[in-house]
Amino acid sequence: MCVNFTSCSDDDEEQGFSIEGTWLMQSSKGYIETANNKETWDESYPDLQESKLIITKVSNNKYRFEEHTYNNGTWEEEDGIYPELSGNMFTITPHQLDVFDTAEIKYLDETKLVLEFIGNDYDQEWWRYTCTFIRAK
Repeated sequence: MCVNFTSCSDDDEEQGFSIEGTWLMQSSKGYIETANNKETWDESYPDLQESKLIITKVSNNKYRFEEHTYNNGTWEEEDGIYPELSGNMFTITPHQLDVFDTAEIKYLDETKLVLEFIGNDYDQEWWRYTCTFIRAK
């Protein structure tokens, strides 16, 4: 599941750009690496039916990321995660298996969100990928 605009939640609201909402994945580019292998990808999803991310604020700096994948004509919900936002960086603590450690807001405006995700699975697998999302209407 990413751009160069620094923002915090207060700034978002002052400029009229809120990260909260439903975002449809338009593209994803990155890699997954192990000690012996590195897999890369660069995919685009023009129909916006690959992944949906619903972001809601649950407390002062804590958010809920609810990911959905499109399968056989329906959106299926994955488990929600609760990162904390500081500046333009979301962080998951403590570390969770198969979940990003950080997600940096690289770009945010009224209709577009770019996040760069970085994580690892207990030093056996590392990943970094950038996702571009379009706000759902």
